[in-house]
Amino acid sequence: MNSKPSILPRLILTLCLVMLSSALRADEQRPKNLPDGYRFIGNYKLNSKMMVERGDTMPVTISPLLYSVYSDGIAVRVYCIAAGDESYSTYDIYRSDGVGVARKSGEIDIVAGVQGFSTKGDMVRQISVTRKSLTLVKMPPRSHRVLITRAIAIKALPATPSAKQPAIPRR
Repeated sequence: MNSKPSILPRLILTLCLVMLSSALRADEQRPKNLPDGYRFIGNYKLNSKMMVERGDTMPVTISPLLYSVYSDGIAVRVYCIAAGDESYSTYDIYRSDGVGVARKSGEIDIVAGVQGFSTKGDMVRQISVTRKSLTLVKMPPRSHRVLITRAIAIKALPATPSAKQPAIPRR
């Protein structure tokens, strides 16, 4: 009989501790007002904003914003990191079987993602979320203008985003 202790119990204990510490770190970043049942989708950094009016596209000056996106399968919540945990927009999911993404050749591919809408504040808003991008479209009532916001996925948020960015009120 071998008197050496097995390495397997130590390996299992180490893996459990690593998973627990990862879960605790993820929980620390979770917004305080986020209900149970919402899971983390991704972090995104604003990279472009444009206004479309009468067929013309005009770039809009942007400030660097970061978003964290969560979903419970029924709704999508988008938290604006610069504005704090309390600032979020909610979109009802109307399509969860993928998002159409155009190739350079013009063909459309369907990638994993969800689409949702919101009609808060007399503004029709649409969201498309994939692992790589976040697209927000705002359409004011009785208007010929459309505002399109695009953000790209980032691996992690900066350690102190509020120190770098001023608080921006929710619109």
